[in-house]
Amino acid sequence: MTALALGVVLGIVTGLPIGIINVAIVEAAQAGRAAFARRLGIGGALADAIHAGVAFVGVGRAIEDRPQWKLAMALVTAAAIAMYATKVIRRRRGRGSEPTRGITTGFLLTLPNPGALAAWVAVAAIIWPAISVADALVLAAGVGAGSTLWFTALARWVSSRSGTSRSRSATPPPETPASDSPAGARRENRPAPPP
Repeated sequence: MTALALGVVLGIVTGLPIGIINVAIVEAAQAGRAAFARRLGIGGALADAIHAGVAFVGVGRAIEDRPQWKLAMALVTAAAIAMYATKVIRRRRGRGSEPTRGITTGFLLTLPNPGALAAWVAVAAIIWPAISVADALVLAAGVGAGSTLWFTALARWVSSRSGTSRSRSATPPPETPASDSPAGARRENRPAPPP
């Protein structure tokens, strides 16, 4: 398997578990903001590609070995999640504006996450510990492509499911007078029962 193909597969598979970016994509898609949800996914996929590249090149282990860097990353992640959650809550209450920078938001929700980087370091150590730098960069590009495929598919699927259920519940079927319906027409054409 080539580095690019392996990267695409890893991008899809590692995007499947529930994480902050998946939750943000689902929330946006359910709220009827499908384009924003897809942009969130693209931002998350860019961050995944960077994590994979850093991990497979070997820099990830250096970051993992420095607890102060991990703490700083965790604090930045917590701040990004808190800001995004605050925007979502304000928007739902009608007091906040719609977030418009989906790629940036997805990137910031994912990149500083030390847990995601640690996972990529573990994957790199298990899958291909002696990878060349050139192959690591190609693999990282594949991860970005695979993550984009998964996150985009998730956004589209949730949007289509939410749109279907909303249109059914929001638009009740029109009421039809008995004489206009086929059953009503049949009833009107029946002879009256004998007395």
